[in-house]
Amino acid sequence: MRMVNTLNALFGNEQSRYVALALGTALFLLATGEKLVDSPAYAASVLVVLAATVLTVVNFRLALLLFTAFLFAYEEFNLSSREAFVEQNIENTVLAVRLFGFALMDVVSVLLLLPVIVREWRYALEHGHVRIVRADVYLLPLIIVWVFGGMTGLFSKLSFSAYTWDLRMLGHVLVFYFIYSRTFTTRRDYTIALYVGGAVFLLKQLVFLSRYVTGTGLDMGMYTRVMLGSDLPLVALFLCLSVTVYFLARDHEAVVRRAALMLAAYFTIMLIIGLGKLTYVQTAYCLLLILILHRRDVELRTVVSVLAVAAGAVVLMYYTVLSHDAREMIVYALGRAFNWIDAIMVYGDLSFGTRLLEIINVWAVLTREQACLWGLGWGAPWSEIAIHMPYDGGAFDIEEQYSGVHVQTHIDAVTFMLKVGIIGMLVIYSSMLAFFVKAVMRYRHIRSPIERFTLMGLLLMIIIFVPNYLYFIRLKYLLGFALAGAAIFLDGNDDDRTNTGISDTDHAQ
Repeated sequence: MRMVNTLNALFGNEQSRYVALALGTALFLLATGEKLVDSPAYAASVLVVLAATVLTVVNFRLALLLFTAFLFAYEEFNLSSREAFVEQNIENTVLAVRLFGFALMDVVSVLLLLPVIVREWRYALEHGHVRIVRADVYLLPLIIVWVFGGMTGLFSKLSFSAYTWDLRMLGHVLVFYFIYSRTFTTRRDYTIALYVGGAVFLLKQLVFLSRYVTGTGLDMGMYTRVMLGSDLPLVALFLCLSVTVYFLARDHEAVVRRAALMLAAYFTIMLIIGLGKLTYVQTAYCLLLILILHRRDVELRTVVSVLAVAAGAVVLMYYTVLSHDAREMIVYALGRAFNWIDAIMVYGDLSFGTRLLEIINVWAVLTREQACLWGLGWGAPWSEIAIHMPYDGGAFDIEEQYSGVHVQTHIDAVTFMLKVGIIGMLVIYSSMLAFFVKAVMRYRHIRSPIERFTLMGLLLMIIIFVPNYLYFIRLKYLLGFALAGAAIFLDGNDDDRTNTGISDTDHAQ
């Protein structure tokens, strides 16, 4: 009880929080004052951290909502200009700054985690048990594998930085599952977050499209790209969500249906000019999932309408807006998107060839070490012992290319197989996909269109991010968001009618 009183005195009193905030801000500025005048990016980073700290103290739920919106806008902040990507290699952007040796995103993540830990600790002391969400049980096998990989990796890691990088691969997902599931506790919270995130993403994509049309996109040397990798799966997400809205809208909601068609057409354009081969596959199986779940709502007229609008928008964009070089690049990419035989024969597609050779070498390393079932641990490297990797400047840095020793691969499943073996890999995917399977079953019984929209968004995020996007930092955070949202839907505690949602100012209560 004394511990509870102490925590309440430190964190439960509003005046105490503000005094601590003022003292912490002063000390933080003193510690960083010398660098504030040297780098505008560093000064901006300090302001971001201070703003996040203040908002976390004043209204934690709102702070988490804005952070979620930021995650959907992440690529724009990371690559704010063509120069930042081409000339400076994002060295002078805000997110490249390190505060006290830690990346800015990690610092902000800790700021979001600490209040939740304190609150849950107070809850456990007051009630004699920790707060449990029923779906937490699905993540227990993943946590066991994560700890196991951490223990075995202590003896086989390439370096401490490689070890901590691997720990964070799943660690970020677990941390943000904990943050979101203990803070956004109603379905309405996730609906609002999806609305806000979708609006931010749409506006950002309009900026990217305008740059691409005017020829000031991301210059890759041979061609210009409209966006980078971690935005591509989000395009697939919102394209499929637009189609979902079309199915969910009633016949008399003609305005909503027309808006959904327009958004579907827009994101179809962005999908094609994004040149993401994996994204084409993801969009196809996500649309198939939507059709299966809404098979009673599907009519031939509906399918024809969606396809006609999307195709018409693409054709109009292709012939009236895009330059000749852009059209040639798109035709080339689409024509070779799944021509994997040629990619292997002539290595004309480095992306696929690199992945194939990674699989061969990783399996050779695991076979040599007799660790196919349990892996080598987090931070463990693999070497080119079976076949030498041709030079691919976009795959590995120069040092890795020359040494032939690598820590990561371009396929998450292969990376997990290297670190925690076949058994661990299967546990990881079955653990996360359990949320998807259970949520699909729950989706069939929900009648509210808004709640179905929200749950579909969470389902799509899981089935898109889990297969091969865990090396993107912001997608790991958003995966934690999606798993937490699915957990809230599965928990069965429908208190949306009485909870005021994100606007609540009770500091994550």
